[in-house]
Amino acid sequence: MALSVTRQRRAHLADQGASSSSSPSDRYSKEDKGEKKEKGAGVGWLLPALVLGVFRYGSASSNIIHDCDEVFNYWEPLHYLLYKSGFQTWEYSSEFALRSYLYIFFHALMAGPASLLYIDEKVKVFYSVRLFLGLISTITDTFLVVALSRKYGKRLAWYTLAMLCLTSGCFFASTSKLLLLFCYLLSVSNSWFLFYILFTLEHDAHLSLTSLIHKYSFSGFLPSSFSIFLYPIYPLICIAATAVIDSFPDLFRDKYAVEDSTLVMIAKGVRPVFLGLILCASHSRTFSILNGYSAPLEIYKHLDHHDVVGNETVLCVGSEWHRYPSSFFVPSYIKEVRWIDEGFRGLLPFPFNSSLGGMAAAPPYFNDKNKASSDQYLKDIELCTFFVELSLQRPYPARGSDLSTWETLAAIPYLDRELSPAMFRSFFIPYKWTHENTFGLYKLLKKIPKSTGGHT
Repeated sequence: MALSVTRQRRAHLADQGASSSSSPSDRYSKEDKGEKKEKGAGVGWLLPALVLGVFRYGSASSNIIHDCDEVFNYWEPLHYLLYKSGFQTWEYSSEFALRSYLYIFFHALMAGPASLLYIDEKVKVFYSVRLFLGLISTITDTFLVVALSRKYGKRLAWYTLAMLCLTSGCFFASTSKLLLLFCYLLSVSNSWFLFYILFTLEHDAHLSLTSLIHKYSFSGFLPSSFSIFLYPIYPLICIAATAVIDSFPDLFRDKYAVEDSTLVMIAKGVRPVFLGLILCASHSRTFSILNGYSAPLEIYKHLDHHDVVGNETVLCVGSEWHRYPSSFFVPSYIKEVRWIDEGFRGLLPFPFNSSLGGMAAAPPYFNDKNKASSDQYLKDIELCTFFVELSLQRPYPARGSDLSTWETLAAIPYLDRELSPAMFRSFFIPYKWTHENTFGLYKLLKKIPKSTGGHT
């Protein structure tokens, strides 16, 4: 009798030990958030695809160009493939051959048919390529959301969908024509695998995820100039963030082991509130960037409305060369685009030279020391027909201030980062954003023809 009771107690203790030693992944998959009902069902394909499609279309049509590397190393070679004109950087010179044209040829699969459809409308070809990139992003992100829902439940999938749609990092990365975008799409395909690894870590799963968020959250949700290098891991950041938010109740459930305790219920209610705050802040950041820095793309579109008679039309760009939006925004009536010396001493891109071999050329004016070439600037500014400049509140005068030489054809506000408070320039706060920030003017100037007639 005593032996029987002892065996029963040992069996009971063994069951308790097995239950208490179960891994966090077991508790997550068996106890958490109605998983029993949701597992295997998942979300459908249609709704995530439609929602992502809308936001990727918005990104393709409104995204700015965040770095001159995107223009000169990707858009310009593509423009040369299509139209036999464009700028070449030293990295593409056959002498150095640091970059491959393979990625450019991939985009030409879409840009080629678009250029045939929009024969004289290069801007539409530009946006067609962006829409193509947005479509690919929509498909890969949809796969990710559906896979997460089938493995870990609908709530986490919906949270991830919201992150992929509304966080600034994903909004901008999804349609930027950088090689990093290709890495972004690949990382989406493998994000579910990382998520699985993080959630099966023994005992420290939530700590690992929290450390990821602490390290990358501001770069992923509120991107800055250097954050383009984080494009490949933005989906991972989103999954890590949603995993932490979804696990809020576990912090109290593990301690009190009571599913319906007050703290657990509060933690469940905090999840959507916390997610909403992140998304509002991130979307506010997106609006600030789009409204503050879209002028370079928009000002070049005005060239389509100011045709000039003659074959010697020259568009000149000075210190704003690094915001040049690509030759897709330069109409065919403009003979050439030239740089004007305004103090930059590095090596600038040169037009592709077909006589030297085009893409296979090794032009003598390129070097790998970032030393300016003597031929990169137009010496005689009198040859300029149009001029693009950024006029800021600075002690030195802008060219547009010389009203006897230049006529302002268009001017668009541009956020002056140096003179605007960090809080108001970083986030779009209604009413405050316009009144608290300082703006310059991005201008398209046209040279006033000199009078050749005399007085009688």
